[in-house]
Amino acid sequence: MVASPRAPLVLRPRLAQRVWGGRRLDPAAPQPIGEAWEVYEENEVEGGPHAGHTLAELSAAHPHELLGRRARGTRFPLLIKLLDCAEWLSVQVHPNDEQARELAGEGQLGKTEAWHILDAAPGAELIAGVRPGTEAGLLREAILGGRVMDHAHRHPVTTGDTVLMPAGTLHALGPGLFLYEVQQTSDLTYRVYDWDRPASAGRTLHLHESAIVTTTAQATLMTSEALQPGETRELTRCDYFVLERLTGGAPLTGDTRGESFHALTVTSGEARLTWAEGGVTLAPLRSVVIPAALGEYRLAGDFTALLSRLP
Repeated sequence: MVASPRAPLVLRPRLAQRVWGGRRLDPAAPQPIGEAWEVYEENEVEGGPHAGHTLAELSAAHPHELLGRRARGTRFPLLIKLLDCAEWLSVQVHPNDEQARELAGEGQLGKTEAWHILDAAPGAELIAGVRPGTEAGLLREAILGGRVMDHAHRHPVTTGDTVLMPAGTLHALGPGLFLYEVQQTSDLTYRVYDWDRPASAGRTLHLHESAIVTTTAQATLMTSEALQPGETRELTRCDYFVLERLTGGAPLTGDTRGESFHALTVTSGEARLTWAEGGVTLAPLRSVVIPAALGEYRLAGDFTALLSRLP
């Protein structure tokens, strides 16, 4: 029997090679690394009494203690990544929950997601939604005919911007972006256009599915102001998650209250996380899941971090 998780769980990230990836996540890797899966149901715990166990195992065994009262089931509900974009990602779209079940099978989840830009090169841009005034029938015809870029809406972005991307929103990330992504626990992606890269086995297009699920909705882009030392600020929220930004320089106190786990990722600096029974130091780009049952905890140090939790 897996012991109940009542202390923070430091996770071992999973690195993924991508044709569009860069060198920030692992400069020594022989191939570009595009994604670090920081918080995922198959991530293993590093150290402590739960070392080697996955979030999926702990969620199934102790959903109330780990996930909290706000959870809708026993599956770990969020997937958090860091993305390093040296080239354009494919133009893609994700289904909602109902469409995921209909198109991919029972048990599949849709994907609503949010991005927070950690670093943006001068002139960096992304695609989020379609141009205002685009009609649904015209968009469907363009997707099936390979002309979706005629309607894609490009946006310039800078460091600190946040984008909420509901399921069904056409989107793509451009070169020069390093960002944090939080989403539903799903990697169900329909690729609409891939910049004429070779259609390898892992990069095929899904025009039929894309035409079904893509909407004319616009993504929500927000610019965040600087935080004061010791301040926490909500960046965005939806039915699936709340995303907050934290800054150190003064003591911070958090409290799960038994309602939801807190998934914390340090984005710069070093954070000292302490709770009643112990403490751990988190280096840059490391993530920890604080179980809902833990309650109050404290953060100290000069750092910035992002925190995702259930709404």
